[in-house]
Amino acid sequence: MNGKVSRLDEDEELGGMGFDEHQTVKLKEGQHVSAEREREIQQVLGSVNDLAQIMKDLSALVIDQGTIVDRIDYNIQNVSTSVEEGYKQLQKAERTQREGAMVKCATILLILCIIMIVLLILKNVLF
Repeated sequence: MNGKVSRLDEDEELGGMGFDEHQTVKLKEGQHVSAEREREIQQVLGSVNDLAQIMKDLSALVIDQGTIVDRIDYNIQNVSTSVEEGYKQLQKAERTQREGAMVKCATILLILCIIMIVLLILKNVLF
């Protein structure tokens, strides 16, 4: 009932301003349309604010991902350098191992040659 009293008061107020019934109806329709537009504008404003927050969050994620990618790139470069250094060390170790085997083999051959010479000398001297 309170809503009806309010409408009657409003109708009397508008009628007292010199509006006829048709103008009063048009004015009320305009007010409803205006209120609807205001509500829609508020919804759009809320959506825009939500979108702005999402863009902020997305920006932070992009920055974080960029940092991670930079770290990955840095680590890949370090690994590449380490692999190259390891390969050089491996080649050096292989050369050292080969040279060590050659030296051992040459030493054994030299010792065997000396033994053979000593045996030949002993054979000629004794026999």
